[in-house]
Amino acid sequence: MCMENMVKKNLFKKFLNKKRIIIFGHSGFVGSWLTLTLSLLGAEVLGVSLKMKNKNYLSNTNEFKKKIKTISCDLKNLNNIQSKIIKFKPEIIIHLASQPIVKFGYSNPQKTYETNIGGTIKILEITRKILSVKQILVFTSDKVYSNTSNKTLTETSKLGGHDPYSASKSSQDIIAQSYGFSFFKKSKIIILRSGNIIGGGDWAENRIIPDIVRAYLNKSILKIRSIHSTRPWIHIFDVINAMLLILTKQKAKYDQNTIFNLSPNIKKQVNVKKIIELIIKNTSIKRIKIKKVANIIKEKKYLHISSNKAQKELGWKTKLDLKIALKLTIDFYLLSKTKTFNEAIKQINQYFIKIK
Repeated sequence: MCMENMVKKNLFKKFLNKKRIIIFGHSGFVGSWLTLTLSLLGAEVLGVSLKMKNKNYLSNTNEFKKKIKTISCDLKNLNNIQSKIIKFKPEIIIHLASQPIVKFGYSNPQKTYETNIGGTIKILEITRKILSVKQILVFTSDKVYSNTSNKTLTETSKLGGHDPYSASKSSQDIIAQSYGFSFFKKSKIIILRSGNIIGGGDWAENRIIPDIVRAYLNKSILKIRSIHSTRPWIHIFDVINAMLLILTKQKAKYDQNTIFNLSPNIKKQVNVKKIIELIIKNTSIKRIKIKKVANIIKEKKYLHISSNKAQKELGWKTKLDLKIALKLTIDFYLLSKTKTFNEAIKQINQYFIKIK
C-alpha cells in the first residue's frame, strides 16, 4: 500500500508541478483542503471566493493566507475580475463554489438558486473565454438524484429536485453538461457527485459532524432531525484522491461530460446513529446529549450511491475506514486554531505519503 501511494504521489507531483489551477470556492471546507494539497504538489493555485465568516476555517489561518494567492469575490460579481482570471491563464478550472446546505435552501431558496445555478453559469461563461483551459471539474452532489426509492443510484439514474437545494444542484449538473456538449470542444468537463464529506475544519451549520463538535465544545444539546438517515459518508482525502486521479488521467480514458459518483462501498454506508456511536467509541468525545426535533426537510431515509464506475475507470476506492476517518476528523476539530495548519499538512502527508 505504501509503495502504491508513493508511486501515485510521484505521478501526481510530476503532472501537477507548475500547473496553473483556478479554484472557485477555495476558502470553504472542501476547497481549502484541495487547495492546500494541490499547492503541496507544486501546482500554482489561484483561489477565488469570499472569505469564510467563521475564523476557524483552514483558509482563515495566517499560514494559508500567506501560501495561497487569492482573489476575494462574490460569484455574482465575477465579471469585475474577469481580466485577472483570464490573465492567470489556467489549464485547470475547479468549481466548488456553492450554497451547500439543504436546510438553508428552505429558508432562502432564491439565494440558493442564484449561487448554485447563476454562479455556475458565470463561471462557465468566463471559462469559455480562456483558451488555455484543458480540464474543468464541476463539483455537484449526490442530492442531484430523484431518489424516489431505496435503490442504489448510479451515474445514469434519474436526476430530480424535490427541494430547493437538490433542484439547484441537479440544475447545476445539467447546465455543466450542456456547456460541455455545446461549447467546450478542446477542454473536458468532468462532474463529481460525492456522498456526505467528512473531515476536520467543516464548520457549516446543520451538518452532523460539525453539529456534534459544537454540542460537545459548548456543552449543549445536539438536535437531530433523523437519527436513522443512512448516507454515504466519505472522508475529504478520499475525495481529493479521486480528483487527483481524474486530473492526472492515470487510468481514465473518459469522454466529454464524464460523471463520477464518489462513495464508500454500499455495505459500509451507515446511519446517523452509527456515526454518533463510532465517535463516542473511538474519539475523545465520550458523551453527547441528543434531542430529536421535527424534520421540516423532505428527505429520504436512505441515500445509496454506487462508485463502481470510479473504481473501474480511475482505479479509485476509499482508503480510510470510517472509524479512522472519524478519529482524524474529531482530532482536527479539537486542536487550537494555532495548530490547525500544521496538523493539516501532517494529515495530508500521512494520507498521500510524504510530499517533499
